[in-house]
Amino acid sequence: MRTMTRNRRTFYYASLNTVTMGTDKDGNYTEEQYSYSDPVEKQGVITAANGEAVTQLFGANERYDKVITLNLGENYLAIGSVLWVDTLPTLDEHGKTTTPYDYIVIKVAESLNFVNVAIRKVNVS
Repeated sequence: MRTMTRNRRTFYYASLNTVTMGTDKDGNYTEEQYSYSDPVEKQGVITAANGEAVTQLFGANERYDKVITLNLGENYLAIGSVLWVDTLPTLDEHGKTTTPYDYIVIKVAESLNFVNVAIRKVNVS
């Protein structure tokens, strides 16, 4: 009942591939640089916003905006994956996107029958 087909919404996700440290001209580390896979289309039940019952699921200290519920065997999201939920990515001929993602996975909680994924809204320029 929790993951009924009629309640599912389409979203896109990209998994985190590598994290490397950027360097300046003197060889000093500057910032982390992230590499992601190409966006993949999936479906899941996405809440409109977090609520009191959902807040206790991931703990009171974790800040997140929405929860995606998936069947147990469908878990392909990991912490650090990026998502296009409210926007759709535009793909070029190589499968890459120039559209910035709008959510990031911050927590994954598995139960006996389904998986809840907490996601946070981000602003990427």
